[in-house]
Amino acid sequence: MSTIKYVNPLWDRRERYGFPISKYQIYTGTIVKDDFAEIYLDSGSFVHRLRKSDIVCIDDQDVEYKIPGNVKKIVEGSKGNQYTVERINGMISCSCPGYKFRKDCKHMKEIDDAA
Repeated sequence: MSTIKYVNPLWDRRERYGFPISKYQIYTGTIVKDDFAEIYLDSGSFVHRLRKSDIVCIDDQDVEYKIPGNVKKIVEGSKGNQYTVERINGMISCSCPGYKFRKDCKHMKEIDDAA
């Protein structure tokens, strides 16, 4: 079990709400996936998709993840199709059908090596 302290995504817009917004959220569960820009935490009821750049600490140990630079790359698929793989603010996406369906694909590995 891990406990993650995470910056509340509503914090920057807290004045727009008629109720108090806390600066941090605490998630407890099992880390099921730790990829390039995100951590997936299974809390039993939900799998939370947390951006690493918004994580403050894991199990009471401070962490700091740096957001890598933005990259856009054209890659060739196994059948000769061309797909656009992008990393924007640390988040990777691909224009292939596999990514649109699963939010994961083999083309995303191509961008990990890109500067």
